[in-house]
Amino acid sequence: MRTVPVALGARSYDVHVGEGALPKAAGLVPDINGCERVAIVSDANVDRAWGDAAAEAFAPLGSTGEVERLVVDAGETSKSMQRVGALLEEMASRKVRRSDLLVALGGGMVGDLAGFAASIYQRGMALVQAPTSLLAQVDAAVGGKTAVNLAAGKNLAGTFYQPRAVIADTATLRSLPEREYLSGLAEVAKYGFSLDPALLERIEACTAALLRRDPEVLEDIVARSVAIKASIVAADERDLDDRRIMLNYGHTLAHALEALGGYEQWLHGEAVSVGLVFASALARELGYLDAAEADRHRQVLQALGLPVTAAFDPAAIESAWMMDKKYRGGVRWVL
Repeated sequence: MRTVPVALGARSYDVHVGEGALPKAAGLVPDINGCERVAIVSDANVDRAWGDAAAEAFAPLGSTGEVERLVVDAGETSKSMQRVGALLEEMASRKVRRSDLLVALGGGMVGDLAGFAASIYQRGMALVQAPTSLLAQVDAAVGGKTAVNLAAGKNLAGTFYQPRAVIADTATLRSLPEREYLSGLAEVAKYGFSLDPALLERIEACTAALLRRDPEVLEDIVARSVAIKASIVAADERDLDDRRIMLNYGHTLAHALEALGGYEQWLHGEAVSVGLVFASALARELGYLDAAEADRHRQVLQALGLPVTAAFDPAAIESAWMMDKKYRGGVRWVL
């Protein structure tokens, strides 16, 4: 198991990556002063697969040993103001206290939804992220961004709220449906294209091992991806000086595609894959990237089993990306 620190002063925490991390959770999470019970938020699929193991692992963190399991519907459509409101009401009805611990057990949707709930419930309660999807382990669970979607666009209502720890057990990736697993590889590729050429070479060299979910390769790739994101977050926690914007490579088109598809047509990583190819083509046209590197984007993503094209109405997509959170006097592209 590897431990990656996220250095944020008083808000610092560790990301624990590797097979078997989940059963060790009670020894990896710092003491939560006054915690009596643990509440675990997950979707129905993750609760069936990992709910029992998570409840057993996190129960010792509360003085009573009691665990409340709060289950939401799977899918991006649950990431809404209506659903977070219902979740908060359920937490209150079960008498979850501010001094208790909330665990986000699941993929990016659950991490965003539960993280947002933790940040506003009784003005904030302790949060631990326990991501079970590749996309969440390498990206969504690290960095403290929480959000829900609005009709106007993705992640338009949210907070910055750091967890006390992240428990990224790569064993959970074995139970992921193939499409969801491949979706997560797009975020890994993003780091390679935009921030770490050595990681990109590693991806190219071990594509076959990644596709068969080799445990050692996964631990290495996840830990390296987390380390990249942790370094960016430590330098620009709240997106104030444009360093963290680098993490949005490929995401301007991706978020627009997701919105136009009603958050049901595209998985996030699939949309990011198309967005990466689009951004590389735009960079090539503007002279920022040569043709060989732009082609490399398409080749790597195709080899990982990801989509590289999409059909869309130009006027509709332009309207959608006008709500992009990077907007500042116009739509800004990470190239």
